[in-house]
Amino acid sequence: MKMFLQIIKWAASISAGLLFLIFIGLLTYRVYLEKSTKIKTANGISLLEEITLGGLKQWIFIRGTDQKNPVLIFLHGGPGEPVMGMSSSRNLDAELIKHFTVVHWDQRGAGKSYNSDIPISSMTFDRLVEDCNELIDYLRNRFHSQKVFIVAHSGGTSLGIKTACKYPEKIHAYVGVAQVINDYEQQKISYDFVVAKAEKSEDIKIQNAIKAIGPPPYDTPEKEFEKAKYILRYGGFVRGNLSKHMGFIILSYLTSPEYSLSDAFNTLRGKGLNFTSNAMYEEIKNINFAEEIRSIKIPVFFFQGKYDMIIPTVQIEEFYSSLEAEKGKKLIIFENSAHLPIIEEKEKYEELLVNVVLKESRSK
Repeated sequence: MKMFLQIIKWAASISAGLLFLIFIGLLTYRVYLEKSTKIKTANGISLLEEITLGGLKQWIFIRGTDQKNPVLIFLHGGPGEPVMGMSSSRNLDAELIKHFTVVHWDQRGAGKSYNSDIPISSMTFDRLVEDCNELIDYLRNRFHSQKVFIVAHSGGTSLGIKTACKYPEKIHAYVGVAQVINDYEQQKISYDFVVAKAEKSEDIKIQNAIKAIGPPPYDTPEKEFEKAKYILRYGGFVRGNLSKHMGFIILSYLTSPEYSLSDAFNTLRGKGLNFTSNAMYEEIKNINFAEEIRSIKIPVFFFQGKYDMIIPTVQIEEFYSSLEAEKGKKLIIFENSAHLPIIEEKEKYEELLVNVVLKESRSK
């Protein structure tokens, strides 16, 4: 018995030691990352800032090598899944900050802007659009800019395209990466996708698990989250090595200089995602931009991963073909990506923003 207790004590000591080393390693890498990505130009900016939008304190992170460059606001997805807290955002934006002043914003209820006291009644698209409009005005005044660029990803595209349609006079161009179109249709297409993949696999256990989820519509987001696990499994979220990509994302949050470890763990545990998704689910599941938005007054670009089954490509193609865009529209397919072309084809994503979106839009 004494030997058994001694073994337990040794194991506990070793585990504690390993956790301590991991903790020190994470903190050390944070310091390294902050120093190695420091903005060194005379007119550059790298600023983590808390501002008030819609009466609520929210966080933004601004980076650029020249504050005279046009402002680009990145709207994260989810809703409730921020990008600012990923240390990789410093590396993913490394080329963009030479041409834009890039602004990441943890939206109401997400990341550093999450707290349990946020009124659920305030979690609406109308309120988020007005938050975004207030942010645009704040940045226009701060950087003496007439207009800004908006780049939105996945769940953030609902907010992005609504804002672009309501306040076109303040926006150079809108870029929707994995643009949400019709929630019911995307859920239906992605469900049929995982059912077909499971049938080909001949794995009875997985087939039964997917059948238990059932086809849409869903009453709560939980079944969507459960279905998403199989979309990940079958390559509809990222192409290639899933473990590598997911490990990269997790490590990025834990090593972000902008996030405390508490912020990182809360985000990885889905606190903001679950809060936002539950609060806004009725609005989310009734999204149908094919009916709501027939035209747009500013240049619009859609970036879409060919293999994306979170936001199926066929939806984007149909919406694009019918959308009237008086100042031009482009649909660019990323041939080697699924839902994350920003990461999966980073160089192509950057090149398009700099050499296509920036150059073509500012003259219009």
